[in-house]
Amino acid sequence: MSQPDDFSDEPNGYSFTDDAMEGDLFSLTDELDHQILMHRDAHFGGDFQVMIRYYEEEGVGTQPDFELDRIAYLVQVEQELGQDLAALMLTAPEAEQVARARSTYQQLKEIYSIEEEKSPFPRLLADLILTEEEEPIREMEAVVAHGKRIVPELLNLLKTEEVYDPLFPGYGLAPALAAHCLGEIGGEEAVIPLFEMLGKKCVFEEEAILSAFVSLGDTARDFLIQQIQSRPLTQDTVHAAFALTAFAEELDVARLALKTLQDPEVQSKPVLRSYLLHSCEVLRDHPEKEVLLELADNPTLLSSFREEILSFTHHW
Repeated sequence: MSQPDDFSDEPNGYSFTDDAMEGDLFSLTDELDHQILMHRDAHFGGDFQVMIRYYEEEGVGTQPDFELDRIAYLVQVEQELGQDLAALMLTAPEAEQVARARSTYQQLKEIYSIEEEKSPFPRLLADLILTEEEEPIREMEAVVAHGKRIVPELLNLLKTEEVYDPLFPGYGLAPALAAHCLGEIGGEEAVIPLFEMLGKKCVFEEEAILSAFVSLGDTARDFLIQQIQSRPLTQDTVHAAFALTAFAEELDVARLALKTLQDPEVQSKPVLRSYLLHSCEVLRDHPEKEVLLELADNPTLLSSFREEILSFTHHW
């Protein structure tokens, strides 16, 4: 989208002229600039050059919204001002959040300074959080090797709000790694904590949670089915329908989805019905497909849902 004529050629349409630098700096920057500075201070010791090298090498913690051109521009502004931009721009709550992130880094590093630990688990989880590997196979295998004994530690990790925040150690990716480990270890105690992860704003792909559910097998599937069947309909129902798509190849799951879609209340929930419809794909090779096609012919059906069914089944 082209910028209005009165916008400069600078990234985001901002220009730090001499007059602007003398004015209110806060009015010249957007939220993304604040985020860049916070990440610089939290993860890269406040050093723009270290951050730039990391982003050039596309480290696992790079944030997709942070463009190198914008980071370089902030470097230029900071040099021209001769002052630390973070000190000028960050609000007190933002600075406090950075301080907490750096403190967490220090706490994790202190774990490695303890020569004789009563338990190996803190160091194993620190390895999992601090890894810079895109696929930290070694770290995850080391955790999984301890089996059920380490599950409480993994569950505590999932309950720690900071690990979901890209500003904190692990860049928000540690919960996905913990989910993988829980799926490999197995056990019904992991199902609900993993399900609760679906309600969080995560930087990692939700596919990590679905993969863990598949690894947990019948225990996870039966829990999700129970959530679909319970009433009243809530956001948990939507999350369960989404998670159940991981088991969409199972005929019983498809039949449950089809039955649920016949509920008028469910039909009025676009996101919920979309997930359930996705789980009906396997029915194309079974007689039940006629039930879905007949549903689309129902004159009382919402037109938007009818179109959705027809679009979904057009290749059948």
